[in-house]
Amino acid sequence: MSFRQRATFSLTILFLINTMNFFDRQILAAVTEPIRKQWSLSDTQMGWLGTAFTLIYAVVGLPLGRLTDNASRRKILSVGVAIWSIFTAASGMAWGYWSLFAARMGVGVGESSCAPAANSLIGDLFPATKRARAISIFMLGLPIGIFLSNFLSGFIAKAWGWQATFFVATIPGLILAVLALWIIEPQRGAAEEHPVKATESNESFWKPYKRVMSIKTMWWIALSGAFHNFNAYAVNAFTPAYLSRFHGLDLRVANTTAAFTVGAVGVVGLLVGGVLADWARSWKPQGRMLVGAISILG
Repeated sequence: MSFRQRATFSLTILFLINTMNFFDRQILAAVTEPIRKQWSLSDTQMGWLGTAFTLIYAVVGLPLGRLTDNASRRKILSVGVAIWSIFTAASGMAWGYWSLFAARMGVGVGESSCAPAANSLIGDLFPATKRARAISIFMLGLPIGIFLSNFLSGFIAKAWGWQATFFVATIPGLILAVLALWIIEPQRGAAEEHPVKATESNESFWKPYKRVMSIKTMWWIALSGAFHNFNAYAVNAFTPAYLSRFHGLDLRVANTTAAFTVGAVGVVGLLVGGVLADWARSWKPQGRMLVGAISILG
């Protein structure tokens, strides 16, 4: 098998892992209403499940990103997928709010391994001229995962109860945890146009972060991403509940509707966005940032 074929295979596995990443993340939104009613919870309590998940995801992601610079990325991914899949099953076994809270924190810890390891691998598997397209394929897992999670969870929860939705998601996750070990581990910096200084294992913990954050563009990416996701995560988390409560849709129909409005439409945006970003970079050095800025403005 040629390097290009192995890179394509690796990207396929990474796409599937990212799909399950967002599938598992979105399940809670799909079954918010039955959980809230069963345990007599408030919207604030349900919202805190998502907030706490995001915070632990961000905090754990920092040391995992540092570890990714020096350790085997496929092994980090494999362990991370296994952890979040096991805690997804634990979510289905929760007996109350706080046990569900703890299980979702475990999912957040496992899922925080996905972004740093996967993006690092893609950066070394594909040259700069094709990288945005490769990342857009990887990120297709986001809308497809959200679509499938809402679409399937609505059917499963209505037929067998909300607990079953978490159990169903566990099996493909554990399979992907094994397949992650077959991903190619490319040489770091091999696909770069110019030599890049590798991170040394004896560097202080914060030195690589200081190096990255010395790039002004990274500040704007981080800030704009935070503001954008402030909206996106709230919409994703409460759309099925909103459709049920204010528009009278049952659990299945509300989630089917949400699957298309917050999931499926993103497929077009990512595919077109990846091609536009690569084209814009060849036209202007900051072309990718302009594509992102115009998209968020829209």
